[in-house]
Amino acid sequence: MSSSLEKALIDLREARERLAQRSDPAFDARLEALRQWQSERAAALHRPLAERYEGEQLLHFLTRSFYLEADWSELTTDPAKIASRIGRIIDDARPLVIAVRLQHTADHLDAEMAEALEARAPGRAITPTGYVRAFREVGQFDVREQQIGWVRELVDLLGGFADNRAAYWAFKLAGSPAKALGMGQTYGLLAEGFAAMRSTRDLETATREVVTVQRRELDRLTGRGAARR
Repeated sequence: MSSSLEKALIDLREARERLAQRSDPAFDARLEALRQWQSERAAALHRPLAERYEGEQLLHFLTRSFYLEADWSELTTDPAKIASRIGRIIDDARPLVIAVRLQHTADHLDAEMAEALEARAPGRAITPTGYVRAFREVGQFDVREQQIGWVRELVDLLGGFADNRAAYWAFKLAGSPAKALGMGQTYGLLAEGFAAMRSTRDLETATREVVTVQRRELDRLTGRGAARR
């Protein structure tokens, strides 16, 4: 039983219930546009590094499969049951805990950003200037920093696992049990992530450089970079 995973899933479920209560056509449209906008710009920001390290597959996984497309409903329906069964798929639940926390904080920050953007320019397309203003208005930069740290830890954990041939094959054999336990979508997401990491050259160095670029981007968005100069 992973109590940390159970708590993370409960928190995500409750956050999504609160998000559903904020739903209206204008907010939903703005939130979807924001998520697409952020996904595209994150991909563009990191594409040079992805090409250098043959990490295009990993970039797609992080900016689209994980951020935009992942469906967490099979995990949040019954967190206690999932937490008690996850050990049959992976030995260490920490990567999944991080992934859930990342999604939880992304949902929260995206909702705050969507509201700020819509309040500033109702119905208008997102612009770089408008985005920066909303970003600084929403604040919570410590959460943004935590997200970067989580991504680094997640890639380190999964990358080490993916490079361990015995562990990797044990995971591959867990596919059928995962589906039988009602965690087929989760297994598919993890499998895609593992494959993407295995295809990336020098994953440790690539991750370190990506984190540096992302922290520099955070400094730009918060205005801290200009203050330091």
